[in-house]
Amino acid sequence: MELIDYTNKWLTGEIHEDLAMVAGGMLFLVLAILAWRLGSSESARAIIIPLLVVAVLFIGMGTTLAFNNYHREKQFAEQYQESPQKFLESEKARVADFMKIYPQTIIVSAVLMVIGICVFAFCAKPWLRASALMLILTALMALTIDYFSKERGVIYQQELNEQQEQSSN
Repeated sequence: MELIDYTNKWLTGEIHEDLAMVAGGMLFLVLAILAWRLGSSESARAIIIPLLVVAVLFIGMGTTLAFNNYHREKQFAEQYQESPQKFLESEKARVADFMKIYPQTIIVSAVLMVIGICVFAFCAKPWLRASALMLILTALMALTIDYFSKERGVIYQQELNEQQEQSSN
């Protein structure tokens, strides 16, 4: 398999991940609408706005990322055709940069979860508890997405290293 095939495989995984984020946002949007239409308790009413905020966040981010990744495919193909070696070097640098983000995501997600759990446990106001639940769900979504993204990133990084070894031999 050529380097560009590995790149497209990685990129396809990223696009699927982005679309999963959009699907999660759509689910939260449906839940917000259901809470608005059918919810009669104070807690059901309190969760509407936090659900809408998370829905818009996920739909917006997922759509933007999917759109950008979709257009990257053409850019990557052009860069690869110009110079496979330069493309390999630029991809290795780019992948090394984004691999540094994963430990930060774990820390931020853990902090958000702890804050969310504390707010949920120690606050009685329904809007605070609803916001805390959305904070926890957002952190879980970020961890889930990054779990799969990191795995694909590690595989892609290994493939880049193998390609570099093959080209230097």
